[in-house]
Amino acid sequence: MSLLNSNYIILKKHNLLIERHSGNLDLDSYINFVKGTTLNPLFSLNMNYLIDFRNIVITASIEDITKYNHFSENTFISERKRKVAILTNTPNQMVFATLFKNSNTQKLKEIEIFSTKESALNWININFNKNEIQSILSQIKINILK
Repeated sequence: MSLLNSNYIILKKHNLLIERHSGNLDLDSYINFVKGTTLNPLFSLNMNYLIDFRNIVITASIEDITKYNHFSENTFISERKRKVAILTNTPNQMVFATLFKNSNTQKLKEIEIFSTKESALNWININFNKNEIQSILSQIKINILK
């Protein structure tokens, strides 16, 4: 895989930001991507997240998780509890996501890891039917490939 390719969609009505990534996940690329999402006029610090890491290769280190947490603490000062659902499908992705979850220092950010988008959305408490979420994720995937 090549560099990190990322895209997102903000569903304001659902207070949800969906990220989809492919390629190599490194700290600098991910932070640059996150900074870009915050410039979107629909963005809110109190949004829930669905982060799809199923098509990435982890090149970030354990130390990078600590650096990202520091960045996140200074950038995302939320006023209410928010949920972050991470989708994984390989053991390396699961280990990285678990380390990320366990090192979370933000009391108002709850992180869980899932293998299916349906279970992730149920946990966030968003009721899309299967076709709706597949359509949204397909559109994000198409944008990544452009």
